[in-house]
Amino acid sequence: MRKISKWILGLLILALSACSTTNSNQSQALSSNDYAAILPYDTKDTRVKHVGIIPDINTRIQLEDGLMDLSKQYFPPDRVGYKTHAFLDYDELDATDGSRGLLGTLRDDNPNGLNPGVDEAFDTGNGTVKNAIILVDIYELDWYSNDELQGISIALVVNDMVGDDVKIKEDRMQQYLEVTCSKLVNYMRQRFNEVTSNVPIFVAAYELNSEETEQIGGYKYAGYFQGSNQNFYKINEEWIHVPSGTFTTKDLAAAEEFTDFKSQVSQVLSDNTYVTAEAKYEDDELVKMNIEITAHGKTAGEILAVIEATRVELKNFSNTNCRYTVRIFNDSDAYCMMVRNVGTQDVIVASSF
Repeated sequence: MRKISKWILGLLILALSACSTTNSNQSQALSSNDYAAILPYDTKDTRVKHVGIIPDINTRIQLEDGLMDLSKQYFPPDRVGYKTHAFLDYDELDATDGSRGLLGTLRDDNPNGLNPGVDEAFDTGNGTVKNAIILVDIYELDWYSNDELQGISIALVVNDMVGDDVKIKEDRMQQYLEVTCSKLVNYMRQRFNEVTSNVPIFVAAYELNSEETEQIGGYKYAGYFQGSNQNFYKINEEWIHVPSGTFTTKDLAAAEEFTDFKSQVSQVLSDNTYVTAEAKYEDDELVKMNIEITAHGKTAGEILAVIEATRVELKNFSNTNCRYTVRIFNDSDAYCMMVRNVGTQDVIVASSF
C-alpha cells in the first residue's frame, strides 16, 4: 500500500463525512460507523517500534483497523473518540538490548515481560520449545468522551510458530493468551492511575501466518475485562492475498468475479497494468476487499480511461455485504481512490482529474 495524495484523501473525506460531537476537540469521522480522532493528534514513538517489527504497511494497517472494527461492540463510535498509545509507549514495550519492556522475556529483572522465560520450556502442543518468542508487538487504542477515559482496546500480535518452525496448537495458544491478557490488564491497572478497575479493557490477539505466503493472518482470540469480570472467546478472521489458490479454494464465486474484474480493467491498457487485492473474511464471510491497480508510464488520458473502466466494473461484484476499496497508481503517484460500501453497488470516486 502506498500513500494516496492529500488532495484525493480530502475529496474522499468530504464525500463520506458525518458529524459526531463526542469530544469538543475531536476531528470529523468519515462516517457514522467510524471513529473520530481526538485533536491535536499526539503522534507516538511506538510507530517506530511497529515499523521495525512488521515492515509491511498493509499488515500494520489491518491490525489497527481490525482492532477498531472489533472494538465497536464495546465502544460505539458515536460515544467516544480515540487516541493511540496513551499509556503503552515505546519505553513500555521495548525489549531490545536487555530492556525491561513488556515485549521482553519473563526474568528476574523483567518481571513484567510477557514472553516465556529463556529457560522455560513452552508447550506448543507439538513439543516444547525454549526461548519461545510468541508476542511480537502490542497496539493500543484509547477511547475518550469529554476528556474522560471510557475504555482501552489492545491488540496482541503473536507468532503462530516458535523455535524451528514449531506450530503452536490452538488450545496452547489460547492458554497463553488468557494468562498474558490477564497479566497485561493487571499491569496497566497497577501502573497507570487513570486506568482504574472501572475502565473496561478489550484485548484481541492477531496471529501472524508464517506458514503460507497466501494467507496473511487475522484476529483469532479476544478477552473483555470489566471490573473483576472477564470473558474470553474465539474470533474467526483471516486476510488472504488475491489472486491466489487459497482464495480460489475458499471462495470460488468471488475468485471468478475478481478474475473477470481484473481482465476487464487490464484490457483497457494491456501493457504494464497490474491488479492485486487482499480479502478479509470473518466467520468465512467476505467482508472487505482492498484492491490496488498499478500502471506504469501512462498519460493523463490513459490513466483516466483506467479509472472510468474500474468504476464501471466495481459495480459488478455481487456480494453487497462486502466493502470494496480501490487505489489506482501511475508509477508511485496515486490518482484515484474508490469505495463501494456495504449494502450498495454505488461507487464513490475521488480522483485528481
